[in-house]
Amino acid sequence: MKEFETQILNINPEEIANRLRELGAEEKPEDFQERFVFDINYLDSQLGADEWIRVRRVNNKSTLTYKKRTGTGISDTEEIETKIKDFDNTARILSKLKCFKGVYYQENKRKKFKLNNIKFTLDTWPLIPTFLEIESTSEKKVREGLKLLNLEGKDEGHIGTLQIYKKYGIDLHAHKELKF
Repeated sequence: MKEFETQILNINPEEIANRLRELGAEEKPEDFQERFVFDINYLDSQLGADEWIRVRRVNNKSTLTYKKRTGTGISDTEEIETKIKDFDNTARILSKLKCFKGVYYQENKRKKFKLNNIKFTLDTWPLIPTFLEIESTSEKKVREGLKLLNLEGKDEGHIGTLQIYKKYGIDLHAHKELKF
């Protein structure tokens, strides 16, 4: 399944949250997330594709996700996700496999809003400023979200967390554990 999203850096999180509230967006409580990321060591890395498995726990719900990014466009990421019962043991099983380039533990916080079938997420990670992610069911809806916040042309595309850290001069993979 294709994923349609983009990230916007250099934002004022309070201004974005207040604007979404003014627009009548549904606001969710902030989530604390923890994840293990398993980078897949595949043979054809010259194609520029980025592939990984993620085990994530948000509050008391856990998921296992396969992701493949072939570019930075709003629709350049494939995602397959399923619910799992045991975050720790799933991560432990995957960590026994020797097919990954790296295994990383990461924490972040997310403040979510929803408006017109568009998800707006204020994403806070250690060591970098909060950024905005806009996600929906189509590229058109993502662009509608950018327009609602007067952010057209200010998005980075769907570059992902690794590239966001690079924009701040930080090699995310130099940190096997990233905690608050």
